Amino acid sequence: MKVNNWHMKIVDSAMRLDSMETDGAVPSMLDEMDRFGIACAVVAPADAAVAVHNVAGNLQMVDLVTRYRGRLFGLAVANPWFGRDAVHAIEGAFARGLCGLFLHPRRQGFRLTESIVQPLLETCRRHRKPVYSSTGTPVCAEPFQLAELARQFPEIPFVMGHAGYSDFWYDVVPALKQASNLMLETSCQVAGVIDGAINVVGAERVLYGSGWPRSSPAVEIQKIERMNLGAAALRRVMRENAMKLWGIRP
Repeated sequence: MKVNNWHMKIVDSAMRLDSMETDGAVPSMLDEMDRFGIACAVVAPADAAVAVHNVAGNLQMVDLVTRYRGRLFGLAVANPWFGRDAVHAIEGAFARGLCGLFLHPRRQGFRLTESIVQPLLETCRRHRKPVYSSTGTPVCAEPFQLAELARQFPEIPFVMGHAGYSDFWYDVVPALKQASNLMLETSCQVAGVIDGAINVVGAERVLYGSGWPRSSPAVEIQKIERMNLGAAALRRVMRENAMKLWGIRP
């Protein structure tokens, strides 16, 4: 692959644990990273941690970030239905070094525009942490809904996870145009949508993500390569934008 031939140190903004039992999951993740030249990855907790076991999931992420310092960077989770406990959960996680907030409206049972998410976003604003949200699920996680949050909180960088896949590809570019603090993460979505977004808002607002284990670096890297981006744009998408957003030092 071209990316590996260049020895580019890729930063993956979209990996996720597939289980809270990490003995098998983490070695598999690291093997994939090594195989495809991924220097480091931003990782979200497993579904059970996202939906229910927030504190345990955050502590697990802190442990992984500590053990694999410089390779894994962790996202904090808190189900907004837990109210003040949710705020305390992410405050503690940020204090322990996690680099942003992971929202999954479908798993957590809320719409992005519901008021219950506001305290979590206020906390991210205070701590200057980005927000990654899964998008593409009708009713609860649509690109325009995330754009509305980005307009309400212009100080927070928001990431449109999976680029609106699968039901909202046609909303991706119009949503990005509504808020300059809204970025696009590339995993799962087709190349044409990503390429169209780069043409309209620029490569500086696009982040490579493998979507592992839902997708894979083999598919997602090749997808970006086939867009025939210029060298500068490719560096931004595959590495530089993520380093700036998540506070990753070379």
